[in-house]
Amino acid sequence: MPVIKLSAFAGEKPLLNTRLLPETAATSAFNVRLDDGALTPARASQFIKVMTSSPDHKTIYCHQNTWLSWSAVVNAAPGPVANDRLYYTGDGTPKMRVNNQVFDLAIPRPTSALNAVVTGTGNGDTQSRTYCYTFVTSYGEETAPAPASPVIQWKPGQTVTLQGFALGSLQRSVSLQRIYRSQTGASGTYFYLIAERAVSNADFIDTVGVDDFQETLPSADWNAPPPTLKGLVAMPNGMMAAFSGKSVYFCEPYRPHAWPEKYVMTVDNNIVGLGAIGSVLVVMTDGQPYLMQGTTPDSVSEKKLEAKWPCINARGIVDLGFAICYPTFEGLVAVRADGSIVLSTSELFNRDSWMGFSPTTAVAGQSRGTYVMFYDFIDPAGQRQRGALMININAAQYLVRSNEYADAVFVSDQDAALYLKRHDDTQIMRFDDLDAMPISFYWRSKEFWLSQPINMSALLIDLGDGNDVWTQAAIDKARKEIEQQNALIFEGKLAGAINDGPINTLALMGDVMLEYPKDQQVSCNVYADGRIVASTSKAGGIVRLPAGFKARCWQVDISSNVQISQIILASTIDELRGQ
Repeated sequence: MPVIKLSAFAGEKPLLNTRLLPETAATSAFNVRLDDGALTPARASQFIKVMTSSPDHKTIYCHQNTWLSWSAVVNAAPGPVANDRLYYTGDGTPKMRVNNQVFDLAIPRPTSALNAVVTGTGNGDTQSRTYCYTFVTSYGEETAPAPASPVIQWKPGQTVTLQGFALGSLQRSVSLQRIYRSQTGASGTYFYLIAERAVSNADFIDTVGVDDFQETLPSADWNAPPPTLKGLVAMPNGMMAAFSGKSVYFCEPYRPHAWPEKYVMTVDNNIVGLGAIGSVLVVMTDGQPYLMQGTTPDSVSEKKLEAKWPCINARGIVDLGFAICYPTFEGLVAVRADGSIVLSTSELFNRDSWMGFSPTTAVAGQSRGTYVMFYDFIDPAGQRQRGALMININAAQYLVRSNEYADAVFVSDQDAALYLKRHDDTQIMRFDDLDAMPISFYWRSKEFWLSQPINMSALLIDLGDGNDVWTQAAIDKARKEIEQQNALIFEGKLAGAINDGPINTLALMGDVMLEYPKDQQVSCNVYADGRIVASTSKAGGIVRLPAGFKARCWQVDISSNVQISQIILASTIDELRGQ
């Protein structure tokens, strides 16, 4: 006789017919973790901090334990130079944040050439010279040079006085001037550093010997970042990338303030967003995606991927570590560093069902290697729909749903956690927090169709591992907090006296005291040909099911706040025990 044994569990595959689902698949899966093969309760979102900014902000970011937020869609990345620096685009012109101070990333270069005046009578060979200078900020950032001065003819013994220095931008913390002089050698003519001084508009007298110069001018072809740069991402080897229109820009390695035009690469379509996997940059456009790969900006090569999957939402771009995922009209696309590209939700959605979750307005992050998409929209019937889809794109495609929602998310590199802010709220929460209470999950199996009607007479639900020390600590903490709150309620107004409060404030036989969390809650239903034939809350022992009928289609669902490792349905108790 047939036995239905569920000892491994997966999520939903809503595109497939319920009869054709894999044995482990679900027709419904809410608030459940499936990464260990069992049915494990997800955790509640844990409160972290209240922001002082506006509740309608769309971007949150934590930098050195300071939470930041913006009303615009901002892309931020720590700098490759110093840990205290944060670079970001999307909030007007590109910015740099250092110690709670915000600067425009662009540093105005000197715009006027120096005037070099030669005095005195010299002897020896005549040399042609020209001069330039740069600004340097207090953070060590050097600008592109001023235009070269007119060429002068100089002989040993003569004095050169440089005039026309500018002070530079006070807002950009310019503190130094570096002065360069041309020198001709076997390989050509270059500018070499001859002096560095505090910023000043005073004249400078060149008394540096002919061969006493220092390093060459490094910033001859540096450019300030365009004011329209967006989509900033960090890459290895001190590189950062961003885009404007159809052009991808790369900064000078370890110089995030310098974005040379010589490194710019152009694609055929308007760029929507960027993602980096090591030295590979995934460029998502409103047409086909591209890969740009290189360890230095001058070695980057470009490849157009032959897949017509446009990116429809920059806020849906997520770095899963092994792939960059982004939403297109048909579903979720995954691009890997080797250039492979797949529609990773082909078994989960068709175009209509996918677009039904409004992926064009969703915001996404990742949790434990799973793509998490938060949606919040008004459907055609005028009803608000919001929640989250946790989409697994690894060996097996499946999804799990959650009633959590968000309009801004942040994935931390420090603890690999997903943080969120809900709509019209200023609280930062940590999603599925290991330090939070387990929440009840719901999981419903596929339909198991038998070749002939049969009566299943026995059910066994096995619990998984007991609560670990972190789970038990979370439960104990919640109980203690509730105990303290109940003590305050008890000392205050219990609302139990006649006419002590409005009608229908409390449930019948209810009170205002808070309920303590329960250690174990299990509720299971057994369906036969689409109707419930048995319900139980017993786990760890055999449950007898009603007799007197037969059915071909069998299905179970279960709700629990503890781990479930196995569910078995059998036509006899002996068959069940044999499993």
